Amino acid sequence: MENKPKFAFVGNSHMAFWALNVYFPQWESFNYGAPGGGLSYVESFDKDTSDCQVVIQFGTNDIYQLNEENVDDYVERYVKAVLAIPSLKTFLFCIFPRNDYDDYSTTVNRFIRILNQKIQRKLAGTNIVYLDVFNRLLSDGRLNPEMTIDDLHLNGRGYSILSDTLKQAVLRSNESSL
Repeated sequence: MENKPKFAFVGNSHMAFWALNVYFPQWESFNYGAPGGGLSYVESFDKDTSDCQVVIQFGTNDIYQLNEENVDDYVERYVKAVLAIPSLKTFLFCIFPRNDYDDYSTTVNRFIRILNQKIQRKLAGTNIVYLDVFNRLLSDGRLNPEMTIDDLHLNGRGYSILSDTLKQAVLRSNESSL
């Protein structure tokens, strides 16, 4: 029997609710997603994932606590937390857009875009594979309602984008390591 590659998924509800066995039957997947999880969850993550490729996504639950004054400290802690998780290879999804503001504003998503850019710049020179699906999840500056069940959590269409993006990145990563 062939050993399946091992993948650990770490982060918030976007990870927790991902039907990994459906999208990745060829992998042995461990779901460490925690609804409501954010930076503090990832900073305190203590599972041994050193024999896994690790997929991480979090940040949307931290947005309400961020502003222009503290965002750079957050980015510093964010990248440090990602780098601290042991892995064979780490794939980091961007922070996803969200729509749960009553005024239908796109301000939060403009802020998330800037936050993602800061995180991506901070990751330069690391071995982290950054997966930017932000624009693919957007429509008119907001999380595309056709990809969510409640303007925040993804549905099958949203998860198909994540799954396809991850599979392509894993293939590219495996090809480049040969």
